[in-house]
Parts: sequence; structure tokens; C-alpha cells
Amino acid sequence: MWISKLLLKHRVMFGVSCRNVYEILGLFMVVAIVQSCEDNNIDPASYENYISVSADQYPAVSPDGMSIAYFHKCLEYPESAEYPTGLYVMDIDGTNRKLLAAGNNFTPSWSPDGQWLAFTAEGTIKIINLEGSVIRTFEGINNVPLFFPDWSSDGKMILMSSPYVVGGGVFISTPMLSSARQLFAQEILTGYVARWTHGMDRIIYQKYSRDWHGAEVFIIDTLGINDLRIINDNIDDRSPVLSNTSDMIAWSSMVRITVMKINGTGRKTLDFGQYPSWSPGSDFLVYSNANSDFTKEVLWKININGSDKAQLTF
Repeated sequence: MWISKLLLKHRVMFGVSCRNVYEILGLFMVVAIVQSCEDNNIDPASYENYISVSADQYPAVSPDGMSIAYFHKCLEYPESAEYPTGLYVMDIDGTNRKLLAAGNNFTPSWSPDGQWLAFTAEGTIKIINLEGSVIRTFEGINNVPLFFPDWSSDGKMILMSSPYVVGGGVFISTPMLSSARQLFAQEILTGYVARWTHGMDRIIYQKYSRDWHGAEVFIIDTLGINDLRIINDNIDDRSPVLSNTSDMIAWSSMVRITVMKINGTGRKTLDFGQYPSWSPGSDFLVYSNANSDFTKEVLWKININGSDKAQLTF
């Protein structure tokens, strides 16, 4: 199972063609699906091993709470002509879906005014308007690929991560994307999915180490000091994101959507899934999880008290 999960994740992140990986993945997927059908006992935390049709990932709720940008990945060959791989935007209830940019365009981040989206495209950072016109592209620095853009709350800076490559680390640029400077070298911040706190004085990110299983969540100030581990459970913790008030954190803990106060109290598991995104009022989350038959990874919405769970994509 771990081989199929690894191949799937690399395909979604780095744009390996659907056909090539489908051929490789096919044998593993068939074994997994047949076995699960025989015993009818799929572990929801392992749903990525069974997804075979499509994956909706990296949702981002707009600043006004009325829209969601997300990445849709077709896992079938040939791709659906009606719903191809690409960056999409839709209403908060899942209606009025619109394709903004076809292809492997993921990890969208809204500008504070809700007029623009920064996203990752094959190791470059692009900015697009809501009409689907790409206005700026940043190719990176010295051939270092860049991922996970995050727009600052004042709209003046974009944070970018370049994990596990020579010359990598965390970079910062203005929305003009004309240049970027390295905020943290790879030796200082050996992690990624770096995101601003609302006050822009600290950065939250996930870090890997052999000392624990998978990733853990840290917060660091913009000077590169006071690096504090804020989750200490020694299990796989990914995709951390702070609420707009920076007093709560949501993340995926062993493929379970989890929330808690930043001081470590009030921890609560809401559902299975990954890639949580806060609403502007910090009253609900949008995230990825499997559909009922585990053939698709779709988007869901849930209140932070665990109520009113609703499927948004199908």
C-alpha cells in the first residue's frame, strides 16, 4: 500500500502524467481494491490507497467566505473532458464550478482582496485573476523549484517553500514576483508548507525528522529564531494552518482533521481527511476526504464543533 500512496502523492505534486503513473499504479490499486471488497473493511485513514477516479485537494476559502479555490486531479485515462485536471473556483456550497487554469496547478492562496490567486505550477509560482488570465509567473531562483505560496494578510508579500533541494528553504517575494529573497535556508528550516500567522510576525510549518513518525508542526519567528514545536504527539502531522485570529490551529493528524487552540488546549478530531482551510470567521473548515465508496477524494465542509458536515464536490 505504501508504494501506491507514494506514487499517487508524487503524481499530484510534481505533475507526472496521468497515463504513466496509472500504468504503474494499476497493479497496486487492483490488489488494494479487490482485497478491500473481499473483507469490506477499508480503514478511512488509508483512503488515499483506494482513490482511483479523481482527487480534489488543497482547498482555499476566499477572504469573504463565499468561494473556494481548489485543485482537481483526474486519476483516470483518458481524462474527463467535462472535468479535467486543473485549478478551479466554485461557490462555498459547491455550485458554479469554474476552471481557471488547466493542468497541474495546485496549492492556491487568495490575495486579501479576493481578486487574485497565487498557485504552484510545475515548480513555478503563478498569479491568476478570477477570469483565468495568468498575469505573473516566477520561475524561481537558480533553478530552485518553488511550492506552497501563501499571501500575507496585508497583501504585500508572498511566502514560498522549496523543500529538500540544494539551495532550497523558505523564500519571500512581493506580488510582482520580479525577485525573491531567502528567508530561511534549508539548514535552518528543514520543512515546508510554510504559512504566515495573521500578524505576519511568525511562520507555521511542518518539519520531518527521523526522531518521530512523519511530520510535526513548528512555529518560528521571521528572524529564524525561537523555533517552537507546538504539536508533540510523535505521529504524522501535516498541512498546519492558523485561524485568522491566530488563536487556533487546524491540521491533518494521521489523516484526521484536527483542531486545537494554539496554547495546546481543546484538541478535537473532526473527521478523516487532509488539507484543511479555515473560513474567514474561523467557524468552519473545508478539507479533502474520500467519498462514500472510496473512489474519489472530494471536498467537505464541517463546523469546528463537528456539526453540519456536508460534501461539496462529487
